[in-house]
Amino acid sequence: NYYAVLTAVAARNANNQAIAAATGIPERSLHYYIQQLSGLGYVARRFPLAGKKPNPRQVRYVITDPLLCFWFRFVFPNLSFFQQMGPQRALRERIRPEFDAYFGLCFERLCRHALPVIYEREGVSAAFEVGEYWDKEIQIDIVGLRDDHWTDLGECKWGTITSYRKLLEEFERKVRTYPNTRGATIGKRLFFKKKPGAKVQDTSDVSWYG
Repeated sequence: NYYAVLTAVAARNANNQAIAAATGIPERSLHYYIQQLSGLGYVARRFPLAGKKPNPRQVRYVITDPLLCFWFRFVFPNLSFFQQMGPQRALRERIRPEFDAYFGLCFERLCRHALPVIYEREGVSAAFEVGEYWDKEIQIDIVGLRDDHWTDLGECKWGTITSYRKLLEEFERKVRTYPNTRGATIGKRLFFKKKPGAKVQDTSDVSWYG
């Protein structure tokens, strides 16, 4: 059951209902296994970051260790395929097709780790908390909640961008939807695998990183 939960979480089944459906473990019994895995540091709880008390129903679970996440995402579910077909075919047929989606999540995590470094370079002295935000309508990859009445919202894009205009429009919609209950000043930051050219970055109130 523990392996089943870890495999489900690694495959982006993030809440109790999704994990229960993926594992076949009843939701009423799931709490025990997640509690044990959390105590060991294998699984972490995440809540939407919006400067208010989190709703327990919005909890998401993630595997924080990159090696453990990779193992339960790609290796453990395909052990029989590895043994029967060999590592090269397993890489080609079972792992490589999922790489972009997996690296997209890794990139989001990397960008969240990068935000404190950006703050240090910008001379930000206020205390802060970094996370993400989600609800039924939107997903915001990065939220930087600062004590100086400032909130940074960020979008991470690992893949190819077909239209920067549409990307900005969608990002602006997310920014407007974000529950800014503190009435803080909103900073907008976009993160890319490869930073676009200067012509694309001609947006005064958005910071671009790549």
